[in-house]
Amino acid sequence: MRTVRRGLAVALLAPLVLLLVGCSTGRGYAVPGKICGVKMPKDAIEPLLPDGEKLVQSLRWIGEDGKVKSCQVSVVDKTIAVDIDITDLDKPLTADDKRVSLKSLKHAKSVHLAGTHWTVQGDNQIHLSTPCGLDWADSLSFRFTFAKGEKGTEVTRRNTLRFAEEFVPGEKKEKGCPAH
Repeated sequence: MRTVRRGLAVALLAPLVLLLVGCSTGRGYAVPGKICGVKMPKDAIEPLLPDGEKLVQSLRWIGEDGKVKSCQVSVVDKTIAVDIDITDLDKPLTADDKRVSLKSLKHAKSVHLAGTHWTVQGDNQIHLSTPCGLDWADSLSFRFTFAKGEKGTEVTRRNTLRFAEEFVPGEKKEKGCPAH
C-alpha cells in the first residue's frame, strides 16, 4: 500500500515538476567578476544582466588609429546587455560635446561622477569625459549603453551610475592613467 501511495505521489508531482522546469527563467550563467577586463563587484553588474543560459563578452579596437576600445556583454541569442566604447583623447571633451550628449540622450541630465570632467546620464545611457594623464591619452571618453526592458534586468539610473562609478576607475587603472 505504501508503494502505491509513493507511486501515486510521484505520478502526480512529475507533471508539476516538468511544468516548473519548463517555465523556469533566470540565469544559467554566473555573474562575472570582470567586465571587459575590468574587475568589478558582482552587485554592480548583476542588475544589468538579463536572464539567459550563457553570457559572452567581446572586445575589439575600432578605427585605423586604434584609439577606440569597444566592449559588449551579451547573453547568447539575445540583445546586447552592456555596450561600452572607450576613446583615448589628446584633450578632454568640451562643453560643446557635453551639450551634444545632453541633446542626444533620452531624458538626459548632468550628474556628478567623481573624477570626471563631466557626466551626462540618460534613461539607459551614460556619456562622460575623464582625465587620464598619459602622453597618448590626456583624457578618456566613455559611452555606456544598457539594454532596458530585458527580462531579469533592473536598468535604473541608480544601477547604471553605480556600474559607471565602478568601471571608470577600474579601466583607468588598467590603462595606467596616473589621474585615477
